[in-house]
Amino acid sequence: MYEELYRPLPDEEAYLKRLNIQKKAVCDEEYLDALIAAHQREIPFENLDVMRKRAVSLAVEQVFEKVVRQRRGGYCFELNSLFCHLLKCLGFEAFACRSRILRGKDYVPPVLHRGNLVRLNDGLYYCDVGYGGPQPGASVKVEEGYEKEIAGRIFRMNKADEYWWTLSRRLDDGWEEVMQFTTMPQTEVDFVPINVYCSTHPDSVFVQRYMLNRRLENGSISLIGDLFSRTENGIHTEEKVTSRERFWELVEKEFKIPGAAALV
Repeated sequence: MYEELYRPLPDEEAYLKRLNIQKKAVCDEEYLDALIAAHQREIPFENLDVMRKRAVSLAVEQVFEKVVRQRRGGYCFELNSLFCHLLKCLGFEAFACRSRILRGKDYVPPVLHRGNLVRLNDGLYYCDVGYGGPQPGASVKVEEGYEKEIAGRIFRMNKADEYWWTLSRRLDDGWEEVMQFTTMPQTEVDFVPINVYCSTHPDSVFVQRYMLNRRLENGSISLIGDLFSRTENGIHTEEKVTSRERFWELVEKEFKIPGAAALV
């Protein structure tokens, strides 16, 4: 029943071509960071299938077909799963981890996010291509007090307790906790029930409004509900989307999803 979650990546070269990045022989932090940045630029975070009430499959071949061949995006359970398969194909020691989103919350939220961990020669690194704007555009070392500047933003790693690590980012007025994760390795099947909840339950944020995000070379763009935002070269602009035509124009042009309107 679950064997489709563990099948081989159909076409490594096609995936790398989708990311517009070359294969390298050395599995180091520099190449890992380049892969993460390319993934966030070329493949958008999006919940179009959830909003149109279509089942979100985590089968490797189906996610590959959607993201690589159809040039779509996806959300964390799709994107971080596919990316983990690619990392393993390239020679990285990579595995999934359970995460909870802390940003914007004053309580302990449930575990509803999937991240990835990669073991390099000098330790463990957190990697994420499936969270949208607040995610770091590179890997962050899992080490107490570790800080790394990524695309003009400083991220910090702290040990929350015996089991959990907290990833924070520096804002103008202080530090913002983004998420927590555990380093206990998870397997693909662990995310099947969480994926069902996130894609179907009425309390899930993903079924309540459209959510799209893509990293730019010098910033990022997002389309949350009817608000399109762009931050580029330090300049932030917003547009209230008032028509269906304009909404799908943005989805196709800015988030690079071909034939988006036909997906409804």
